[in-house]
Amino acid sequence: MSADDPRARGAAELHRRAIVVDGHSDILIPVTEGKMSLGRRVEVPGLDWEAPPGLESGPLVRFGMGAHTAWFGCMGQYDLPRWREGGVTAQLCAIYLDDDWLADPLRRGLEMVWNLHDQIERNEGLVMATTVREIREAGHAKKVALVLAFEGCEALGTDPRFLDLYYRLGLRSASLTHTRRNIYADGCWAAERRGGLTALGREVVRRMDRLGIVIDLVHIGEAGFAEILEIADNPVILSHTTPTMFPDTAPEAQDLLGGRLPRPRLELPRDRSALEALAANGGVLGLIHVAHRDLESVVRDIETALETMGPDHIGLGSDHYGKELAPAGLEDISKLPRLTEALAARGHSDEMIVKFLGENYLRVFEEVWGE
Repeated sequence: MSADDPRARGAAELHRRAIVVDGHSDILIPVTEGKMSLGRRVEVPGLDWEAPPGLESGPLVRFGMGAHTAWFGCMGQYDLPRWREGGVTAQLCAIYLDDDWLADPLRRGLEMVWNLHDQIERNEGLVMATTVREIREAGHAKKVALVLAFEGCEALGTDPRFLDLYYRLGLRSASLTHTRRNIYADGCWAAERRGGLTALGREVVRRMDRLGIVIDLVHIGEAGFAEILEIADNPVILSHTTPTMFPDTAPEAQDLLGGRLPRPRLELPRDRSALEALAANGGVLGLIHVAHRDLESVVRDIETALETMGPDHIGLGSDHYGKELAPAGLEDISKLPRLTEALAARGHSDEMIVKFLGENYLRVFEEVWGE
């Protein structure tokens, strides 16, 4: 579809008018490491960049990432200029602690919160959002709303009461785990025999419900996934469909990072029961960009989720993380209008696309956060 095609112009206008909410970014990591500021457009070197000594022993490299990705992460994929180019209204920004920061997790978590607030103070194009009204106001003002989230509850340390403090600092969404096991639950790669929630984990779920923090199912183990849906009082989200939760099982797809990580792909009937359970809860599934081959692959996942869950339960969950994991055609968040164009070209309705771009998230946020 060329830019002169009336359908392309219509898709571009639809994207400009929509409230666009992206469910996940790790951009607070390089900000907290002092590598970038959100107000400036960041350009990173190519994959032939020479890594500093010692990086090969870092936790992300051990996890399977290349040195370039481990060092730069999602730099060059999220910043204020790119959010504006991508038409993003609200971005969920996660606190994630890699293994090197688990010795003092509360301090690191609060440091990342401080950096989020500091970036908002420094850049008038950014605002903090803790209500749906603030997200919509940001859209009208042509600003980008940032929403504080947890990717794993390690930043609480061992005390669920600190959720109350983080809530006052802006926390509005949280998952219990990343891929590993912690004191709250088993992650999706925790061990051969995977358990569900611990007593502390159940306390955290109930506390999030009570406070008005959206529960995120991302990276939780299968048993914990079902347990949270059973005990949660509110609709939940799964902010980004990661390769660790929904891997492509086709042999030819096992080429990501030299076979060290699978690619993401929703597969039916394998994933039907999980997707239907999330939809029955009233929740939203965020469709990921990272690690897909190209834009068409992302669209196929969206359509699989749409077929299974219906138009009220799908959303964005980009999770861009490095050049070597970027899909062709969706290399960073600025390319997001291409996704709207692709969905329109395949005949999807304006109503469905607007729900996918942000309105479904806003429905859940309003129900959980309150007025």
